[in-house]
Amino acid sequence: MLSERIGARRLTVVAGAAIVLVTGGAGCATVPTSGSPRAAQEDHGKDTLSQPYVRLIATGPKKGAPPEDIVRGFQAAMAAFDDRQLSIARQYLTPGAAKVWNPWRQTRIFEGKIESDNTQDLREITRTTVTMKGTAVATIDEEGRSTPAAGNFVEPFSLTKQDGEWRIDVPPDARLLSYDDLWRAYRKVDLYYPPAGGAAGLVADRVWAPVEPGRGVPETLVRRLLAGPTSSVRNAVSSAFPPGTRLNRITVEGDTVVLDFSAELDSVPAERLDALKAQLVWTLGELVTGRTVEIRVNGGSGMRFRPADYARYDPNVLTGSVQAYYMQGGRLLQFREKGDGTPVAGAAGEQAGKFSQPAVSNPGEFPPLVAALVNGDGVYAATMTPGSQWQRWIAGGDMSPPSWDRYGTLWAAERVSTHESRIWVADNGRARPVETNDDLSYGRIVRLRVSRDGARVAVIVDDGLGTSVKIGTIVRNGEQTRIESVRTLIEPRDAQKIKDIAWLDAADLLVLSEGRSGQELVKWSVMEGVVPADGPIKLDSKVKSVAAAPDHILAAADDGQVLTYSMDKHVWTPRAHDGATNPVYPLG
Repeated sequence: MLSERIGARRLTVVAGAAIVLVTGGAGCATVPTSGSPRAAQEDHGKDTLSQPYVRLIATGPKKGAPPEDIVRGFQAAMAAFDDRQLSIARQYLTPGAAKVWNPWRQTRIFEGKIESDNTQDLREITRTTVTMKGTAVATIDEEGRSTPAAGNFVEPFSLTKQDGEWRIDVPPDARLLSYDDLWRAYRKVDLYYPPAGGAAGLVADRVWAPVEPGRGVPETLVRRLLAGPTSSVRNAVSSAFPPGTRLNRITVEGDTVVLDFSAELDSVPAERLDALKAQLVWTLGELVTGRTVEIRVNGGSGMRFRPADYARYDPNVLTGSVQAYYMQGGRLLQFREKGDGTPVAGAAGEQAGKFSQPAVSNPGEFPPLVAALVNGDGVYAATMTPGSQWQRWIAGGDMSPPSWDRYGTLWAAERVSTHESRIWVADNGRARPVETNDDLSYGRIVRLRVSRDGARVAVIVDDGLGTSVKIGTIVRNGEQTRIESVRTLIEPRDAQKIKDIAWLDAADLLVLSEGRSGQELVKWSVMEGVVPADGPIKLDSKVKSVAAAPDHILAAADDGQVLTYSMDKHVWTPRAHDGATNPVYPLG
């Protein structure tokens, strides 16, 4: 899959381009001007702000080049990001085609080669076709969102002879990049934006960004952040940067990374400065780890801060030691490091009253709350305090297991007819419906889980023909909540039933399914629609449900055990016995 297949691959040098390794720093490098392309690399040690990347310089068509070389050179020139307008690539086209060619709407990634079936004498013909064939890998839209592709890649090129030279007269209405081009020229990055409405925290927005050779990785990331979120989350987030803000430059002064912006930044209200700083340090990530960051406006005096001071904006919410829970003997217990669990305080830790499918709220709230299905007539909640009682928050006779978001809102779906579901949210016991479209309302919602950054919802839907997993974006506007940008992450498959889902982090969803060949537990990247190249997580026992938190996975086995999974050793270990079930992490 796209996100996992990018690795340390041999870079294939194609006709029509020269290659050089350069960096985002202020050094120089040698660009070959004759002979075979060669690479030059500057040594910047472990300076993450100056890591080298491969730069490809486009060259125009050679005189008398055959059709295959024209197509090969055209594809290579499309991969030269120094040439922002692709003026060199247009030299491989006829004048008419060069004027109308629009490669900006979509980038198509493939693995393949050039083929030509032409057996005619090229001196006696004026038209021919050359075909690019291979395997489709992905498409990247103009915002940088990636969608996996599959199947054969077949792209015919019609060429005509003009003034004795072969030129392409019907180019594809896209930019075609080989898989090696993608590895060389793009970076998969997570951009971070505050939620709309001013709530605390950050929302992740993953894109593939082409690295601009004259600027390097850090500037590319910040400029893409300033360009704004993708349309998939645009209505759910905001930005602390005023419209029109431009990045002048990024420099390194000793151990300080200095980001100099245009005058628009002076208008940021004082209460938004922390969100702005958090956006920067979370988007730059490891590039500024262990450094000091300074923000300046048009070279003036700046604001200095440490990235570590903004850990509280973590989109995964859970920090430090992650607490886990499970059910046993009709009660909710809290795991201890060793020995049996301890019943939680309040109604959920008592044996009076039967409940099932518990969910635990944000541990930053005090006291935390437990939600569960109680009495078969709705979703109830109780605080983890001695003497607390269950209180019904959402009424309904056929409800999905509940899920908390990071803002203390409780979510659940109700089956209202054979082929219709309704999603509810509740704050402090007051329930209200969520606005959805037919993509979510049709069919029975079996499971509903809110992502840890509070921006997305994942649901298992059974429409009578099979089970699927769908992802939607949560948009909050005061008392109103709606779900938009719904898309299918996993299509229904014959004899494959999706049993459970759990958010591993803000971007990755664990999916438990069962089919003729047994059970599978797979991690999906919800923003890219891909799974890791190493495949499913091995299951040693038959599993009923799963729970997850960043770097943590629990599963309830059919034999009355709760198992924990080692992400490093890839093995399962029993953690609770004697009828233990329903493992739970807060949120997710």
